Amino acid sequence: MHPNKKNSLSALTALAVLLTLLSSHSASAQQCDNLIKMDGLFTKARTECPFGYYAWRFQQDSQACMEKIGKGASRELFIKGQQTFESKSKEMGKEALCQKLLRDFPMTVKR
Repeated sequence: MHPNKKNSLSALTALAVLLTLLSSHSASAQQCDNLIKMDGLFTKARTECPFGYYAWRFQQDSQACMEKIGKGASRELFIKGQQTFESKSKEMGKEALCQKLLRDFPMTVKR
């Protein structure tokens, strides 16, 4: 497997594991940072992929983290998540990335 693809898949897998561990009530600062980035990624994916559903609970957890971290820092993290979608889309291809998100996050996004 190409090293970039392996890193890309590893990063998405690590984020999938993180999402299963997150709870808005006990999220650490690092978990909140990652959750907000993922919200940015999924929000961008929703406009680029044929998703008809994006979990409301995930958005609520992200919002709770944004309130903890503050508006400016949250915005930067959210934009980083959107940029991650863009870079992964260029690297993997948009359709492949959309399919991977559907496979890896079936409770978060659906067609």
